[in-house]
Amino acid sequence: MNNQPTIEAYKSFSRRGKELYAAGNFTEAREALLKAAELANKISVESSSYEVRMEYHRAAASLLDFIKKSCSGAPAKRVSPAGAEEKKPSDIRPEKKGAVTFADVAGLEDVKEQIRYKVIEPLKNPALAAMYKIEPGAKILLYGPPGTGKTFIARAIAGEVDAEFYAVNCQDLISKYMGDSSKKLDELFETAQKNERAIIFFDEFDSVASKRGDGTDGVDAEMARFVATFLTKVDGFKRSETNKMLLLIAATNRPWALDSAMLRGGRFDTHIYVGVPDQAAREFLVGRELKGLPMDEDVDLAKLASVLAGYGGGDIAAICGKIKLNAYMRSLRAGAPQNISRDDCNRVLLASHNMITPEELAKFEKFRAGSAG
Repeated sequence: MNNQPTIEAYKSFSRRGKELYAAGNFTEAREALLKAAELANKISVESSSYEVRMEYHRAAASLLDFIKKSCSGAPAKRVSPAGAEEKKPSDIRPEKKGAVTFADVAGLEDVKEQIRYKVIEPLKNPALAAMYKIEPGAKILLYGPPGTGKTFIARAIAGEVDAEFYAVNCQDLISKYMGDSSKKLDELFETAQKNERAIIFFDEFDSVASKRGDGTDGVDAEMARFVATFLTKVDGFKRSETNKMLLLIAATNRPWALDSAMLRGGRFDTHIYVGVPDQAAREFLVGRELKGLPMDEDVDLAKLASVLAGYGGGDIAAICGKIKLNAYMRSLRAGAPQNISRDDCNRVLLASHNMITPEELAKFEKFRAGSAG
């Protein structure tokens, strides 16, 4: 479906709303931004691309939040509706510690069990681990379809062991300036090793670790230099007197595209498949997103979870977000809270498309069957 006219209309209303807001016309700014949010939601619902759906879902939610906070009158402090300032890749800081643990992870019991034996238990009982020469750290590859919770479970591991969590989008490590990528990598490891416990999480790992010579990103001289530096760091990192655990976790949606040098023994040789949630996990996710909200009596959350069989956790959260968004937009127009209705659910479900196909799942199963992890 061609969303370009809707995208242009969204940009026009968004731009107009920001101009009206800057001029102090909050009433008309509210109307323009509300229309922009409605169009963003429409783009998100109708797009066949996972990335586009998530991008415009976030845009709609951001605009509505901005409207609520800043367009009901003269705000105490003007906030940019464009969102937060882009984080510079060179700013290497851990995320603020949160309360996310395995209790917050829906299902994935086999994944949790592997992590417990590999990471958590050696920290709880170091004497027993030392007897068998098991060190409390590892190099783990999490792989699976988009939106199945790889990043979330990595954060939960950090919560379980009270570790500093350095989330790195591998695209941010790559620089057009010769040699700068390797410097960023050096700085990342040095910073992480200053902590007693630290996790470095490499997201979109295939963007920097693809098979060399297959025509993907990793064929130029700078990428080759980066990969060599990365392998040196992975092979040779040692705990300092301060650091008792350094866990490296990489995540990818394309494990078959990774260079085998990254996956051999001593590197990312623990491979953990993060698949789609089962019914119990889907009910957990839907309940977490929608329970406690104003809702008509005929809305059945268990049935909604059943209909979402085969969807990834990220998609389930996004669908629930669109359901909430519909009710919220009706509430804004009505000037009073509106219940989430079956019609809200049905409208979103009819416009939703599962991007995780049986063919894609088969590719993961094939990799899983041949994986050494």
